[in-house]
Amino acid sequence: MIGSRILIVDDVEDNRVVLDRQLRRNGFETSMCEDGVAALAEITSNPPDLVLLDWMMPNLSGLDTLKAIREHYDANALPVIMCTARDEESSIGSAIEAGANDYVQKPIRMPVLLARISAQLIRKASADALGAVNLDLENTLAHRTKAFFDRTRDPRDAKPE
Repeated sequence: MIGSRILIVDDVEDNRVVLDRQLRRNGFETSMCEDGVAALAEITSNPPDLVLLDWMMPNLSGLDTLKAIREHYDANALPVIMCTARDEESSIGSAIEAGANDYVQKPIRMPVLLARISAQLIRKASADALGAVNLDLENTLAHRTKAFFDRTRDPRDAKPE
């Protein structure tokens, strides 16, 4: 979804810059962090619409960063796509089990990444819309239930003031 804000988290500046340029060229807003600690602070203060998260970073790995993100945001609220040179099936499984929405391998092919970003943002928008509809339905049900009980209450049951 054009205009969505994507947080790029990678300890290699060149990787961040290349992704930033490509994503901006494709209509996204971006912000960048060089490690997991900075990413968690950014997410807390200004949550993005999606996170591109490198796996191998010093101090706090991408996987540990992902686990920390999932303590506060579920996969529908904040999609995370892991970006890494690791291609073992066990790594992919570990990322998905930890809460990653998707996984792309480096070197990143931009058409593939853009398709995966689009899919996750559409999923997020659908989940947000469904949540809004559910909230509206819950409010409607509460008002109708109250109205029903107000209409059916026997005036003799009212407490004297």
